[in-house]
Amino acid sequence: MAAAFGVWEVKFPSSRAVYDEEDDEEEELSTLENESESAEFHWRPWDVDQKPLPSHCSLLVLAIGEVAATFVEAHYLSAGSEIVAYISSKKSDEIDFKKFCSPLKSGETSCLYRLTTQHDDDSAVLCQCPTPVPQEKAFHWTEKLLENLKPSKVVILSSAPACDYHTNTPENLKSDFVKVLKTDSWLEKFSQKDCSFLETPNIISGVAASVLQYCQIHNLAAALFVCFMESSCVDSQSVETFKFLLNSPPLNCLRQASGEQVTKVLKSLRSGKLIEMNMYM
Repeated sequence: MAAAFGVWEVKFPSSRAVYDEEDDEEEELSTLENESESAEFHWRPWDVDQKPLPSHCSLLVLAIGEVAATFVEAHYLSAGSEIVAYISSKKSDEIDFKKFCSPLKSGETSCLYRLTTQHDDDSAVLCQCPTPVPQEKAFHWTEKLLENLKPSKVVILSSAPACDYHTNTPENLKSDFVKVLKTDSWLEKFSQKDCSFLETPNIISGVAASVLQYCQIHNLAAALFVCFMESSCVDSQSVETFKFLLNSPPLNCLRQASGEQVTKVLKSLRSGKLIEMNMYM
């Protein structure tokens, strides 16, 4: 270490222990930065006998968290679906498509499914993300997803504990309710009976906010629907809070599962699956 002193240079004794500590801190910061940028996107290996992979899609539905993931599982995926890609929040040297899309990998992997519309248009894609993406990885995760898919319109479904919702009239709230945020390019109308815009000072964070912000910056039509739920477990009441969207554009153009298929998925929730919530128990 040296310090300038007039025209001379005065050298001070150094401690190797100090340098080692500084090097360790720099190495730790570098490791954290690399981990935050480790989101990976992989298409399914393409077969000439299969339909082309949807690198451009007219509609992307993003289901974040257990409540939203269960909703799309019941009303869309239970009818049968085709996995076309996956995005992982953890870097890996191994690329085994079937292994990464297995239920055992669901904690770090989000699967993307091809959806069919009523007009036989296969350009709709659903991304099911049961486990929220870590905050530090949300930006790079969002970039990986939207740079590979290039959607024309995006619908985001998410959930949050009702105790995080701020209002001056809590007595007027339902036990579970939906609020919405949208980009300037979104032109679809909402029914005030089913949902209303999220008021200040309420905020949204995580990958849902990251995707909505990306869409706003890139002039994409996008809407974020957030279910504020009272229970700390996933149940049919919280899941079906999104049900009004089935008859609202643009989700009303998607082919839905039958009543029996929906009921089968919802019955599996009777035991109640505990989810992470920011509240004291």
